[in-house]
Amino acid sequence: MSASDLFRTLLRPAVLHILRASGFHSAKPSVIDTLVDLTSRYLLLVASRTAHNAYSNHNDLTPDITDVRMAMQDCGILVPSLTAAEELWKDKLRKPLDDYEEETGARAKEERRRDAEDTADVNEFIEWAKGDHNMEIHRIAGTAKPQNMTETEALDAMEMEDYLNTLMKKHSKTGVESRFQGTALGSASEAKHVRIEGGPVDSIQDWCRRTREKAAKMAESAPKNHDSLHDIVESREEFGDMVMES
Repeated sequence: MSASDLFRTLLRPAVLHILRASGFHSAKPSVIDTLVDLTSRYLLLVASRTAHNAYSNHNDLTPDITDVRMAMQDCGILVPSLTAAEELWKDKLRKPLDDYEEETGARAKEERRRDAEDTADVNEFIEWAKGDHNMEIHRIAGTAKPQNMTETEALDAMEMEDYLNTLMKKHSKTGVESRFQGTALGSASEAKHVRIEGGPVDSIQDWCRRTREKAAKMAESAPKNHDSLHDIVESREEFGDMVMES
């Protein structure tokens, strides 16, 4: 199984939980496969746009919150109320913050108002993500614990596990950590020394070291070769001059 097939398989239960929370109780396998494929393509689009913004903004593939927000806007997750040109003109035409009186608190009040206005789309997305519809998805998936519980219900909720851990334990007879170690579902495996059989070196590190040493020797010998070639050219020119004079 390739990496893409593995992640698509892991995405399938999440899509099923979302459909179940939305009121769907059955569907054809072809419909589920189509929805899973669309979801994976959309997540890949958001991730690729985030990496593109990170490389364009600060020449680094490690994104920050600005890169993620720009990617979410590019993919239609966040819908700003104003276009980029409208925001630019609004920023130029509105009254500067320095003109507001700081003693009366007008400057701080205006600054809070502008911050809330600039982050309105993000706040709407957070409210949607924490809304009742998404809480129903968490409840069905087993990742959200019910609130206002009695003591007995709280103890039962502490023993509740999400669907992924339950599925992993179902298919693991020797323990989750040992069976899934080194995979996307378990902890990372310890780095081991890989020995190269049948070659002049025993490891990649030795090969890299020999390559660097060889490159250094070639760099040291390059000026000598250049000088020797230069001496040959000069001797040939002197020999030609002697022939012309004779």
